[in-house]
Amino acid sequence: MILTKKAFSLIEVLITLAIFSIVTAGAFWIVIVSSRDGAIIWEQLVTQNEGKKAVEHVINYVRKAETSSAGAYALDTADPYDLIFYANVDNDSMVEKVEFWVDDGGIFKQTITKPSSTASTNMYENGTPQTTDLANNLTNFINEPHVPVFLYYDESYTGTQQDLGENFNLTDVRMVKIQLELEKDPAKAPVPLHVESTVLIRSTKTN
Repeated sequence: MILTKKAFSLIEVLITLAIFSIVTAGAFWIVIVSSRDGAIIWEQLVTQNEGKKAVEHVINYVRKAETSSAGAYALDTADPYDLIFYANVDNDSMVEKVEFWVDDGGIFKQTITKPSSTASTNMYENGTPQTTDLANNLTNFINEPHVPVFLYYDESYTGTQQDLGENFNLTDVRMVKIQLELEKDPAKAPVPLHVESTVLIRSTKTN
């Protein structure tokens, strides 16, 4: 019996190579997309964790708000993007001046000023401030509509009432809500991450 050897024709080889190229390209694209999506998810998780830590930090400090070492009221400034109060954050004999604010680059910051002495009424002006970055990539006043970082409520707040608005007395404030809009890369992330919490200023509680 005579055996004949069969070989692939040129067309069959070309078709096989074409199919292999398509499959390879598809697999390569899937790997690229998966890696990119994984990187975006990881960035969002890191950003969200940073935001949560920043909010928890603010809450812990606001709870400690009290009359300053110079006798000033516990709250100094209550603006949508700037909160200043007095609190003993290092548990020494002096009460520090604490400010939480957002710079033009979208960085949420903390500035703590230790008083210079107990005898001066301008002890905080003469004190040495120390500023720390708490969270990056804030979009509260970058995107539209703007989202206030801080909202303020009086003693009647139970969770559903409107905030105090713009014109109010510092002595009316009993609750502070902090809300951070975070977005690592607006071109990649679908929507900004939102982190918020509400805290009672214990030293101003009347009942």
